[in-house]
Amino acid sequence: MPIDLLSRRLSRNRLAGFTLVEMAVVVVLMGIMLTLGLRMLQATQNNAAWSETKLKQERIKVALVSFLRTNGRLPCPDSALPPTGVEPAVCLVNAGRGVLPWRVLGMSIGDAQDGWSNFFTYRVANRTPATASNWTTKVGATAFTVGELTAPLASFGLSERSDAGALGASLVPNPVVMVISHGKNGLGGRTVRGTAPMPLPAGADELLNATTALPAAAPHFVTRSPTDAGGAAGGTFDDLVAYMTPNHLLQPLLDDKTLKGVCQAYCAAPGPGCVAAAVPVGNPAPTCP
Repeated sequence: MPIDLLSRRLSRNRLAGFTLVEMAVVVVLMGIMLTLGLRMLQATQNNAAWSETKLKQERIKVALVSFLRTNGRLPCPDSALPPTGVEPAVCLVNAGRGVLPWRVLGMSIGDAQDGWSNFFTYRVANRTPATASNWTTKVGATAFTVGELTAPLASFGLSERSDAGALGASLVPNPVVMVISHGKNGLGGRTVRGTAPMPLPAGADELLNATTALPAAAPHFVTRSPTDAGGAAGGTFDDLVAYMTPNHLLQPLLDDKTLKGVCQAYCAAPGPGCVAAAVPVGNPAPTCP
């Protein structure tokens, strides 16, 4: 067979289709591209869920201040399984843990769920014995007062773990409200897909955020940068922790004169420009109307 005829036939064969090696290379490249695309999609979805969660936490803070303004107290956590969105008949003062009672706050069930469709854990700094302050009560000896601004409860201790693994001192002043998302893994939280809480996490820091009974000593809650490293100090962590101090809750009510009648109990002297006799460390000087 002439060489030029053989060459033309080989050229036609190459144009007619791929060899097995070429097809294998194409399949491998497509697999790599699909894997990279899936990872990028998952990262995008996770970032969107993270942003959505933080936005909802800020909305919840506004709703809690509004509820406090109207009712003179904070709502009790919804402890029902599955959650109902309403307050229980008897508020568990010593536990103060549950789901945000979205119905009494005028919110939707979606507002009480984080970006991964799990319920936020809502905790209030209520304490026993009966002589202790109770933020879900507006009357009686145990009711909270505006004096909490200068003498916040010691019930909750929130600490931040640094990227180097060191656990910092408790936040000053202590929070009285915690709104916690248990992150993508949802461990320790509650979900609309089941009637029981999710299994508790293995990491020490996430476990503190998920455990009902508070430890005898601080920290009671931990916030930190997310990590998948199980060997890191405190274990893996993907919680998003939002909190409110007495200043966050009561200062808006002082500003709009909702608490004007108790200014003397809070300030060294009443009147415009009146400042607290003792300002909590780390907070701007709260003022009375």
